[in-house]
Amino acid sequence: MQRELFPTSPNKGEQARRKLLLAALKKIGEKGYENASVRDIADEAGQNVAAIAYYFGNKEKLYTTVLEGIGAYLGGIFGAIAEETRTKLQSGTLDPTGAMDVMKRMLRTLLGQQVEDEEFEKIRLVMIREQSSPSESFDVLYNKALKPLHELFATVLGVATGEDPTSTKTILRAHALFGQVLAFKIARTTILRRLGVKNLTHDHLAIIATILDEHLGLICPGLKGATP
Repeated sequence: MQRELFPTSPNKGEQARRKLLLAALKKIGEKGYENASVRDIADEAGQNVAAIAYYFGNKEKLYTTVLEGIGAYLGGIFGAIAEETRTKLQSGTLDPTGAMDVMKRMLRTLLGQQVEDEEFEKIRLVMIREQSSPSESFDVLYNKALKPLHELFATVLGVATGEDPTSTKTILRAHALFGQVLAFKIARTTILRRLGVKNLTHDHLAIIATILDEHLGLICPGLKGATP
């Protein structure tokens, strides 16, 4: 399970390559793909511009590698939960109660990563940019991590509610449930101002996690028993 961005060996060349990836992540997150020059990236990494061509070929391939790394990182965060859940789905042993538990674990995992994990903070701006104005390389990230996780959550949601996991409504509902968590990263300045704090604490996280659990506890049984 990958819990580090762009993991590599102690090899000097590999370390230089990783510095370029982290620098590209930072500069493209700050300026956007078009405005972050290869000079900006190389300077941030403490490398010469030629190193980008040497390790990646060009800026586009460098950024594609960045998105592949983000995808692998996100997949690693949810790796254990996803593998366990897919096994239960394939064997038909995931019931509505177990499905709710899976969703709670997934949302709590995402919450913890967003608010506490330094690696997640590094990818935040690039993720926001790719959602608001996707690059030509967005499909790399989408196909590697975002789509599989979204599909898994929607499938589990379908088990919990009895709804068709491939329906438009279930897909939108899954996205809305994920959005509860994403709001604490994307709109964090607003909630910090409302709470009058500089950072969210472990106490805040515990309250948010409880709220997320309560929402699932209200929504899923209610839909399960609803009349079509």
